[in-house]
Amino acid sequence: MESTTLVNSLGIGGAIFAAVVLLWFLRTFVKRQMTTNHSNAVSASAPQTSWEEKRKHPRVAVSWPAQMETSDGQIDVQLRDISLGGAFVVCQHPLPLTQQFSLTIRAPGNTPFTLNSEVVWSNINVPADKVINRGMGVRFIQNTGEDRQRLNKVIMAHLEENME
Repeated sequence: MESTTLVNSLGIGGAIFAAVVLLWFLRTFVKRQMTTNHSNAVSASAPQTSWEEKRKHPRVAVSWPAQMETSDGQIDVQLRDISLGGAFVVCQHPLPLTQQFSLTIRAPGNTPFTLNSEVVWSNINVPADKVINRGMGVRFIQNTGEDRQRLNKVIMAHLEENME
């Protein structure tokens, strides 16, 4: 009788142990499946990387007059945003991609200063009804450390002025 009770106890204990292992396995399997499905759904619905995310320097909204010096002469333009790396230049006739030119910036309350620039994108081929501001994105290239410090100072002054 004792041996029957021992066998029954071992059988019940073994069954409980097997059930716990089986439940653990099922929980782990379901959890992994849900994580994989969620990851796939998130990556499938994730938006493409925007230009803002690719930029090294954050842009600051401005409305500053500027002047482009090109081989065709001087052209008055407007800056809509600016960073230490580049700017958006509003102009009716954007320059071709990779064209280099001098950009004289006339930030309010500051002496005008000039930066070497290069066209990196343009919305010239976008239909007029789809464009808010016709223009081009430029990056600042081959400028001295003094030029970059001046740009940084002007941007910081603009940010401080707009925080008040």
